[in-house]
Amino acid sequence: MECNCIRVRPAPRDGWLIEGGAREMGPYHCRDLALRVAVTEALSVRRAGKPAHVEVENRDGVMIAKRCLCASFGR
Repeated sequence: MECNCIRVRPAPRDGWLIEGGAREMGPYHCRDLALRVAVTEALSVRRAGKPAHVEVENRDGVMIAKRCLCASFGR
């Protein structure tokens, strides 16, 4: 089964967006808040029995962090 990516990335103007999961969300005023929402969304995907991971991009579009929740949290 393919792992579902929940990505936090900069919005075109200001703030941060979340892509993946059931919907796109944002913009959020800071990356920290967007990351918290992304982890919550990824855990929701996990509760539905699907694998999920969270990725974070910086303002240059470079992935700076990736964490698979399948490895960290039991089913």
